[in-house]
Amino acid sequence: MIQIGKYEFRHRWGLTVILMILLPLGLFLGSWQMDRAALKQAEIDLRRVNTASAPAILQGGDNDTAEMLYRTVEIHGVFDLERQILLDNQKHNGEPGYHVFTPLRIQGSDTYVLVNRGWIRQGNDRRFIPALTGPVAKINILGRIGNVPSVGIKVGAPGESGRIWPKRVIYLDLDWLGKETGYTLLPYVVYQTSGEAFGLVRDWRQKFQSSQRMTPEKHMGYALQWFSLAGLALIMYVILSLRISRSKSGSGVDRSE
Repeated sequence: MIQIGKYEFRHRWGLTVILMILLPLGLFLGSWQMDRAALKQAEIDLRRVNTASAPAILQGGDNDTAEMLYRTVEIHGVFDLERQILLDNQKHNGEPGYHVFTPLRIQGSDTYVLVNRGWIRQGNDRRFIPALTGPVAKINILGRIGNVPSVGIKVGAPGESGRIWPKRVIYLDLDWLGKETGYTLLPYVVYQTSGEAFGLVRDWRQKFQSSQRMTPEKHMGYALQWFSLAGLALIMYVILSLRISRSKSGSGVDRSE
């Protein structure tokens, strides 16, 4: 027991255990939400700056994703139409199909970049892969750089290994694809915006809109709530642990004599 003026601070194990849970939890989650807010704001700033940048010619050494993300680039090179990837379970206007990813060797280097050339309809029979035509000569196209499409949980390999191409995959993995092709790939993908479509559908409007459901402001609001919980836990701990000292309350004085 600690005497503080006319109050006594009485230690209670139950209250202490609750405080030891709520205080660090609130501080940790509040800090985590602040970090998330900073990351979201950095992404917004990067998107704004790189989207407004003038188109740049993509080079084989442009492997800094943070610097290149969302930029419009001009690419000179040759598509490898013999090693194409079909990303499965991609719908367009409610119709099932694939996104067609084709490696493109960047002119003047041995580096490839994976280009999403567009969407193609699946067809009525999944046993058959649709014909994937494209330019066979050197090309000059425009595209916009994006992150590799992600999935929640990766179970097993993306697709079948071996010599059979094109490969139908359930998710994209550039490390796996690099091993399958033997190519050095840039760590992002390009969404083609110019050049002949060869029957593919290119509609990237939704792709390049900000998909952030949680804005930086919302994260800051949640951070404030968690910090408030930690502060409230501390305040309640102190209040519930303090009692007026009996020696100071006069409760033991007999005034009848």
